Amino acid sequence: MKKIIQKILIPAVCALPVWANAQHGKVRISDESKLSINGTSNVTDFRCQSEHQLQRDSLDFNYIYQGDIITINGVSLSLEVNKFDCGKKGINRDFKSTLKYKEYPFIKITLNELVLQDSTDLVPQSAHVTIQIADSARNYTVPLNAFLSSEERVIVGGNKVLKMTDFGLT
Repeated sequence: MKKIIQKILIPAVCALPVWANAQHGKVRISDESKLSINGTSNVTDFRCQSEHQLQRDSLDFNYIYQGDIITINGVSLSLEVNKFDCGKKGINRDFKSTLKYKEYPFIKITLNELVLQDSTDLVPQSAHVTIQIADSARNYTVPLNAFLSSEERVIVGGNKVLKMTDFGLT
C-alpha cells in the first residue's frame, strides 16, 4: 500500500452549557455516527468501514471557554485497528499490516479544542484534534458541519484527509 487517505465522520451530540464560566460538560457519540477510512494504493481504491460500537455512554469532560476557543480535556476515541473491514481479505491484511496493528492495536483520536466563529456562537466551526496512528501522533484542524443546533445540544461532523506518510507509514 503506497498511501492511505483517511476521512473521519463522527457526528457527536455536545451538551455545552451556554454560560462562559462553566467548566464541565458531557458529549455523547450519536447513534447515527459512522467512521470510515477511504484510501488509495498502488493497486486499487478502497473503503474500510469501522465495525466499532462507538461510545454509547456520555463522556464527562472538563473545558475552559475563552472567547471563541473551547479548550477540552477528556474526550477521546480509541479505535481498534482490527475492527475495520475493507471488504476484501487481502486489503484487510495490507491495511492492518501498514498500521502495525500487532504493535499498536489502536488508532486514537483526541479532541483538544473547539473553535467558534465568535464567542456568541453555539456551533463550532472546527475542531483541533490529535490523531495517533502506530507510534506517531499528529495535530490537525478538522472543519465541522452542523447537522442540528439548539441551546440544549449541537450535532456536528467532519472529515479530514490524511496521508499515512505523515505518520511514517508506507
